[in-house]
Amino acid sequence: MQLSTLLLATLPALAAASSTLDKYRTLSKKSGGLLSLSAQQFDELTGPSRDYSVSIVLTALGSQYKCHPCQLLQPEYAALAKQWSSAGKGQDEEHFFAYLDFQNGPEVFQRLGLQTAPTFQLYMPTEGPRKTSKLGAEAVDFGRTGFKAESIASHLKAHAKLPSLEYRRPVDKGKLVKTGASIGAGLVVAWKLWPVLGVILTRRYIWSAMSLMTILFMTSGYMWTQIRHPLYVQAGRNGQVTYIAGGYQTQLGAEVHIISALYGVLGFSVYALAYLIPKLTDPTRQRLGIYVWTGVFVIMAGVLMNVFQMKQPGYPFRIF
Repeated sequence: MQLSTLLLATLPALAAASSTLDKYRTLSKKSGGLLSLSAQQFDELTGPSRDYSVSIVLTALGSQYKCHPCQLLQPEYAALAKQWSSAGKGQDEEHFFAYLDFQNGPEVFQRLGLQTAPTFQLYMPTEGPRKTSKLGAEAVDFGRTGFKAESIASHLKAHAKLPSLEYRRPVDKGKLVKTGASIGAGLVVAWKLWPVLGVILTRRYIWSAMSLMTILFMTSGYMWTQIRHPLYVQAGRNGQVTYIAGGYQTQLGAEVHIISALYGVLGFSVYALAYLIPKLTDPTRQRLGIYVWTGVFVIMAGVLMNVFQMKQPGYPFRIF
């Protein structure tokens, strides 16, 4: 008796979930894999009975909002959705890609308390093999994943339990032709100018400068940004531009240039004090040089410590 009662109670929920799945499966095919939602569709797609997962970007694409990150994300997200819609999937990998523009659902943004865009949310199934007990969304940090389709696919593959989700960027034939033409032209120019280039490439100070620049960039997080593809700068809540991301687990592209410049100036000031200033024969110039480069070193060290405090407020040291 209890079993039959339980079945009767769950059948309407299962029927509603199946109806929603069929409806949005059809809409997804018509829209090339990416659903453009209204506020009503957002509520329907994220309802409590889900036998599918859905990732939703809450964005502001209108030109009046001047949301540059939104414009960067949209084509990457659309390309991933299109490739997923035509890819072979496992039986338990029902997933929808969708977005809600602010113009189509401001009440949803207000209800969720969103002050910035784009915001990426992942809703997992509440029914079926991939079900979880969490009805709400899991927020995704774009500062860590980046806006590239490959990074988003990697995150969803792990967190949405979609082993078939891969993104293979199509070959840009136009770019390939331009690259080939550029390489060919470069080889011709190098052949014509080889007498001059040969002299330049055999100078030790040029290789030393290139090596120092490479060391500065690599110790400042350049390789991390190439892997993660974070934003170069980030807009704050009040519209101000942020160049330093908080926390040691993430960073912005601008930080590479800022930190490498600080390290470079600090290193050169030490070099000047240790090697250049002692070679000066004029005592007045030597004393002035010591004051100047010592001041530069202290100021840059203070700025660097302030950057460390921006990354981690608990950093204990500072000069000013």
